[in-house]
Amino acid sequence: MKKMLLTGLMLALSGAGAVKVGVLLPLSGAGSVSGQAARSGYLLALDEINRAGGVLGKPLELEFGDDGSAPAKAVPEFVKLVTVDKVDFMAGGVSSATSIAISGPAKQYNTFMAWIGAAAVPVEDAFADHKYFFHYHPWAYYNFEAILEYFKTLKTQRKAKNIAIAYEDGPFGSAGIDATISAFKKAGFNVVMAEKFKTGSGNFGPLVSKAKAAKPDILYWIGYDTDALPLATEVKQQNLQLGLLYGTPPSWPVGFEKNKLSDNVAGLSLWLPSSPQAESRKFVAAYKKKFGTTTEEYFAPLAYVNLKSLSAAINAAGSTDKDKVAAELAKTNMPTPFGPLTFSKSLKTQYQGFKAGNWLHFQFLGDARVPVYPIRFAQKPMVWGK
Repeated sequence: MKKMLLTGLMLALSGAGAVKVGVLLPLSGAGSVSGQAARSGYLLALDEINRAGGVLGKPLELEFGDDGSAPAKAVPEFVKLVTVDKVDFMAGGVSSATSIAISGPAKQYNTFMAWIGAAAVPVEDAFADHKYFFHYHPWAYYNFEAILEYFKTLKTQRKAKNIAIAYEDGPFGSAGIDATISAFKKAGFNVVMAEKFKTGSGNFGPLVSKAKAAKPDILYWIGYDTDALPLATEVKQQNLQLGLLYGTPPSWPVGFEKNKLSDNVAGLSLWLPSSPQAESRKFVAAYKKKFGTTTEEYFAPLAYVNLKSLSAAINAAGSTDKDKVAAELAKTNMPTPFGPLTFSKSLKTQYQGFKAGNWLHFQFLGDARVPVYPIRFAQKPMVWGK
């Protein structure tokens, strides 16, 4: 009994004063593929950080919270992590809608935020005046910059002229849609359809019928992984003839690449495991060693980079003082699976990490996601359907 009490006391003392990072993720709900991938990335980073000595001389601690992909659940979960669990820093953040919802409490509690997702412009607006907000994922306008560049090459090489747009009705899909349409038109495209849909509804029949009548060269859809299969199914059933079906979900359905409906579907990714960069190869090897498999979801390495850079900044600061940590994190210049990570100003926030130049375009070819653009990263030629 005395030995058990002593062991418990030693464990309690070892945790005293340890740095705690709260991680808010969609571990369930519509964004759960991204959330679960991110969780794995955080756990891998945590192992490496603690094997290397931890943070400020103690093992780093993580407290995970599930926002359920729902703003109504995200707010109390965020407040619990900050006020009950008393975390020193907050990380995570995949959904734009949940991030907007917690922006009030984040500023109320003056919370340090190292955020990996939530790319919609209204999130940038919500955190524009928050001095402790570090954003790693490119904002939506950086994403679109990369997409527009690619589509321009298709216009030149494949005579792609007509674009139909399908966009989900939340902040992720709807914010900036007018600017998107305007930019396509300015680049010389005809936007023959712009149709809103409800994520997770699975009802794409009327939308695809409308697209079929409009005869687009490209169907460009902005939604979540839950929309990918029902949309691809409807496109196949109605025999919609396209040059390219191109989607921008943060993650794709598990096993989607094994489904014949995924053939030639294209998309955008910050990273693929086939990346030849040294840091990417190291990440893939470490991930496989820990989990026995690989991942194609870029939120896994993004979360990994997020925690590694944050912990390095805390160690460099020598304390959990937010101003000191912010100053150190702002100096970050580290190699990552995506390329170098540095922070600079975006249009409205002080600390923005990755930008347009980090994106890759891929296509589902032969049961895998294969890079097809930029050309320097392409492993196979893109398949054009027309």
